[in-house]
Amino acid sequence: MRKFIFLISIILSCVVCGQNPSITIEVSDTDVEVGQNVTISITSNTGGNIDFQFPKNFQKGYAQMEGMSQEYSNGKSTTVYYKTQNGYFTEKGSYVIGPALIKSGGKVIKSNRVKVTVNKNKKSSPKKKNGNFNLKTIKTFYGEINSSKGEVYEGEPICLNAKIYSTVPFSKYGYTPYSLEGKCDNFELTSKTPLSLVQENIGGQEYYTLELDKHIIFPIKSGIYKVNPFKMDIVENRVYTAYSDAKTIQVRGLPKKNRPPSFRGLVGDFNYQVELSNKEAALNEVITLQVSIDGIGNLHHASIPDLILPEELELYADPVEDNNYEITKNGFEGKLTFTYPIKVVKESPSSIVPIELSYFNPSTKEYVVYFSKTFNINSDTDVVNEMNTNEENVISKGDHSNTDVKKNQFVEKGKESEGVSPVLLYTLGFGTLGALLFLFLWKRKTSKERDVNIHIPTIKELKTMIQEIDELPISGQSDLVLIKIEECLSKLCSFYIGTDRIHVSRNELYVLLLEHLNQENIQGLKDLFNRIDIHRYSKEMSELTQNDIKMDFKTLMSELLYKSS
Repeated sequence: MRKFIFLISIILSCVVCGQNPSITIEVSDTDVEVGQNVTISITSNTGGNIDFQFPKNFQKGYAQMEGMSQEYSNGKSTTVYYKTQNGYFTEKGSYVIGPALIKSGGKVIKSNRVKVTVNKNKKSSPKKKNGNFNLKTIKTFYGEINSSKGEVYEGEPICLNAKIYSTVPFSKYGYTPYSLEGKCDNFELTSKTPLSLVQENIGGQEYYTLELDKHIIFPIKSGIYKVNPFKMDIVENRVYTAYSDAKTIQVRGLPKKNRPPSFRGLVGDFNYQVELSNKEAALNEVITLQVSIDGIGNLHHASIPDLILPEELELYADPVEDNNYEITKNGFEGKLTFTYPIKVVKESPSSIVPIELSYFNPSTKEYVVYFSKTFNINSDTDVVNEMNTNEENVISKGDHSNTDVKKNQFVEKGKESEGVSPVLLYTLGFGTLGALLFLFLWKRKTSKERDVNIHIPTIKELKTMIQEIDELPISGQSDLVLIKIEECLSKLCSFYIGTDRIHVSRNELYVLLLEHLNQENIQGLKDLFNRIDIHRYSKEMSELTQNDIKMDFKTLMSELLYKSS
């Protein structure tokens, strides 16, 4: 056995030692413009000091990496040593990058060469300059705070950033950020491109500028907001320090004149849309009303719109909020959606009155109010009733001659009925009363039979349902698991309160459960119902979230069934 292991080790050593040493240069792009960011990568399968000279007119950037890693190919492990450096060219022309050199086993290994073509760019990055720099005056090196606006309304976004100006290029610096005095919402606007110097001509003078620390500010209160200076240190033979000037921003309060009652602080430019999923719904069916706000501004401050429902409808669960917006230099841009699950509790026509929504537009300096349309639910019966009502109104408000005709007809019929026997009238009266009494007793009897027929699930049935749910596969495209979980939770509640869960709303249910469960268990039920609603009525359906709900459901059911037993 020892001989076998020794033989294997010798073979592996030979394979490793037999590996040819190599070094390679790669460039991210070989046809670029002046100032365009490129990355130069050097990799080698041999350790040692890499000797490499960057080409003339190449300005190094701030992204530099060096180290080693393991690569696996066809079951073999190879150690790779690498070195990367980003940067840009400051002059147009044709450049040859390489070779890079590395010593291995007493030999010098050379890499390949890479040719790069650099074209002219109107807005070029700074050129390199040689010599010692004398940074003495503010005109040579200074900083300032840029603000997109000097005067805004409450809630209106402001873009702030620090900007450095220098007549000479620099690569090493230290930065102490500015600060803001005033109550506001502050969001950092991250850049997807690396920081780099840019050459600008300002008043006939060439400057190398650097922009950083960009933030989007939403003032909350009116008043004077002060932006305190930032500090910048650059290192060129010694440390040079510059401070920006302080800046003030005037924040005006929103006008009180013509402010609509529905205004909740939304500032920007928006469009509204209100949609109902279904205008026909059966008793206990759940439909959805969706309110969408699309635009740009302080969308993160939007609140749930007020919804007034008639007695035939009730809010089945808390509204589901779906945020689909992102921060930009002009504020939050995108779409915000509120979805209301609504349950039909009375089988009769109903209407949802118009929803009022509003915002303040700082460009026009006016409030904008939007009213949705009236949504009629199960309105077929309502149309018939409306037609009957209209006919009655026509009769009462129209030509009175028709009414006189009907009155005369009635009088004539009354005269014809004067000869009817009183015995017949009494017989008809008692018969009508008997029929009404019989109808009342029959309704009472059927109501009791219906109550008797209400099925209250047993613990065994609940355990069977839990087992079936546990065996159901989870799919990100289907909410079958969530429907079954909600059904099982409803049956568990029916078991505790002793009546069918479908006859009570959720709020009534939580009150009835106080006699059987503690507050912690009821809160657990609430949370689970709300999470199910969010994932059933929102557009996103994740397998991961379904699995989490399924695990929490099993834990809660085990605890509640244990208490009941």
